[in-house]
Amino acid sequence: MRSFIWNLNIIGLLAVCLFGCNRHSSNPLLHQVHSLLEVRPDSALTVLKNLSAVEEMPEVDRAYYALLLAESTDKNELPLLPCDSLLDFALDYYEDGDKEMAAALLYKGRLLAQMNDKKAAIENSLKALEVLQNYPEDTKSRRLIYSSLGLWYGDCGLYDKALEMQNQALHYSCSAKDTAIAYHNIGYVYSMRDLQDSSITYQRKAVEYAVRSKDTNMMVASWHSLSLFYGRFDKTDSAVVYARKVFQYVSDEHKMVNAYYNMGDLYIDLEQYDSARYYLEKSLLLSSSWSMPYWSLAVMESELGNFQSAYHYLDTFVMVQDSLDVSEKLSEVQHLVYKHQTELEVKDEQIKSRRIIGWIVCMAIIVCFVLILIYQHRIDRKNSQQALYEQSLQHANEKLSIMQQRIKENESSLVLLQDRENQNLDEIAKKEQLIAQLRQEKLTLRAWLFQQTSIYKKVYSLYEQQEVDKKARKVMTNSDCEKLKKTVFEIYADYISPLQIQYSQLTEDDLLCLCLLEAGIPPLVIALCLGHTDTVAFNKRKSRLKVKMSES
Repeated sequence: MRSFIWNLNIIGLLAVCLFGCNRHSSNPLLHQVHSLLEVRPDSALTVLKNLSAVEEMPEVDRAYYALLLAESTDKNELPLLPCDSLLDFALDYYEDGDKEMAAALLYKGRLLAQMNDKKAAIENSLKALEVLQNYPEDTKSRRLIYSSLGLWYGDCGLYDKALEMQNQALHYSCSAKDTAIAYHNIGYVYSMRDLQDSSITYQRKAVEYAVRSKDTNMMVASWHSLSLFYGRFDKTDSAVVYARKVFQYVSDEHKMVNAYYNMGDLYIDLEQYDSARYYLEKSLLLSSSWSMPYWSLAVMESELGNFQSAYHYLDTFVMVQDSLDVSEKLSEVQHLVYKHQTELEVKDEQIKSRRIIGWIVCMAIIVCFVLILIYQHRIDRKNSQQALYEQSLQHANEKLSIMQQRIKENESSLVLLQDRENQNLDEIAKKEQLIAQLRQEKLTLRAWLFQQTSIYKKVYSLYEQQEVDKKARKVMTNSDCEKLKKTVFEIYADYISPLQIQYSQLTEDDLLCLCLLEAGIPPLVIALCLGHTDTVAFNKRKSRLKVKMSES
């Protein structure tokens, strides 16, 4: 009983733990979005933004939603600030050893880098690498982390460390596009060190692998970067060649703005001011909130001696730049608001989690208690039935003893009467009739006693198969057969004893067959009890019994 209760408690606790520790979302819609991310990140982002009642999602789905939203936002090259509160929720939800924790740290680091907090960004990325030590198969996350670390180390002036990280990203690159990105970043680090040859060499490699990838966006980005590198190192003609390549394939408005500005800047270096003005004004037409074209126009007008126009563009540049500074401050304030809101939401979720865990524990305890009561009730009922059976058995045995004694007394009287040479035939006939009646009552009592046993129910269930097809019949198991022998031999002990004395060759199965026949059990049921599906084997046994009993 104690062992059973202990096992129930263990099972309940394990169920609670397993229910609480499952941190992998099974939401089919979110998994479909994850599959869509690699091929159509813009569509994936649209689906995620159109999902309603995100706050009402289960915690596991909400945390997974945060990772998908951050990844899709990052792939679409959009600011990650709107994902801040959700990423904080994911960081609070996942455990340190979870693979998802690495993804949450990765995108939190990128968000912090966008907020110009490079130190915190690097710390988050290094923590993500620690988590990924347990997941060597996740090369994609490693590549993204090393790539980001290389850029941030470079911005901090740690160029050797930056190159080490970018070479690690190159090591984990699995496609031509990934390799192109790694070579571009390595070239970028070399450009920050003003190493012209190395910078351009790696950027040309980036262009080579971008063309291999057949990814139009990647090719445009690589040509644009190579054009910028050539322009930086005063190789303006080569820069113009690659800038023109960009115009052949670019379709994105944001990239078109950069391409126009770059071409205008290059034409200033070539002193082709009309062309420069055309491209710079085109870039402003697409994006008037960008300050750098105003600066380039101011420089160009000053070189042409148009100081009034130069002052106008310079003044506009200052105004736009001031508005950008205000926007950055607003972003910082918005970040603080998001952070405060996230802290409140995390506290609410923690309170909800504690309540849910409390309810689960209470329900587990109640279920265990109910199971214990049910089990105890079954044990008490079984003990009560056993006591009644033993009492009935004792009473029946007493009646059997009395009947046996009366049979012996009447047999003795019969012998005496027969010794007196049948002096009283009527009395002898009465005594014989009484003996036969007592034997029949004894047989009936034995049969009744057998019918009260638990094993008789299984025998009766076999009796119901007489009309069933031979192949579908079920036979009695070995353990039930042994129990049947034990029960029958106890009830028919006085019937078996003379048989064993007179016919020593009889086996236990032979005696069981004789007792079951005595109890009125049909031959087919006896065959099923002995493990046979028909009466062929039983009939053969009956033939052997006749031989054995005739030889003795």
